[in-house]
Amino acid sequence: MIFAPPMVGAKERVASLNLCSDLLLLQYLPHGQIAGLTRQASDPTMSPLADKAVLLPNLTTTPEHLVKAQADILLMTQGHAPRIIGKEINKITLGYPGTLQYWPDSLALLRDAGLPIEASEVAKARGMINKIAGIFTDKPRVLVLAPRWFGLGSDHLAMQWLTMAGAQPWREIDGWSMKLNPEALIMDPPDMIILESHGPHPSLATKLLDERLMRKLAQLGTKFVASSPKYWTCPGPWSIPWLQQVQTLWATQ
Repeated sequence: MIFAPPMVGAKERVASLNLCSDLLLLQYLPHGQIAGLTRQASDPTMSPLADKAVLLPNLTTTPEHLVKAQADILLMTQGHAPRIIGKEINKITLGYPGTLQYWPDSLALLRDAGLPIEASEVAKARGMINKIAGIFTDKPRVLVLAPRWFGLGSDHLAMQWLTMAGAQPWREIDGWSMKLNPEALIMDPPDMIILESHGPHPSLATKLLDERLMRKLAQLGTKFVASSPKYWTCPGPWSIPWLQQVQTLWATQ
């Protein structure tokens, strides 16, 4: 849904109030047009484009901060309407980033609103999603293990990417996540466990699997991969190399 009039102007400055729209701006707009991003965009544990974001202003939802950013256009998510004083700002509301199609659909919305995004970029995004379909030709049963013994469910973006690529969920559970019992892993070991990794320090997910349990699962044939959630939290071109790397690790371990 778009609240801005069409063709708002290719040179106007754009700000974002959501990590996923932050990343789209960083990927597709000249930096000179970006008026501000959330702090998450420059956090290397959360953002795959943190190195591009560090030189750009951080933005909060306070009215004073929004005015100081001097943005002409503000990207928001559904249900997010900050109070703005002192200046009229065109607002573009993007959908919730809950499916892989958020990426090309958001690009199409931004293009329709007049931002300088080529139609070919929208088509390219859809093509990149389709191109990774079925790259796991042997359909491994995969578990993505998050902190506190939660496995990511079928609706989670990580699992959406993996199933699109041909992997199968270790458990067919609808929803965002599921509570796990370590004994269930021994009774029915996954082909691959992807451990959430958050930078150089071991994550809570990694610590869940002690050496004895990992050794036992390895003996049963389970392969382990550590991955940062920054590659799947927001759908975008950064997700494709992650999937390809996971597939390569699966095929060569």
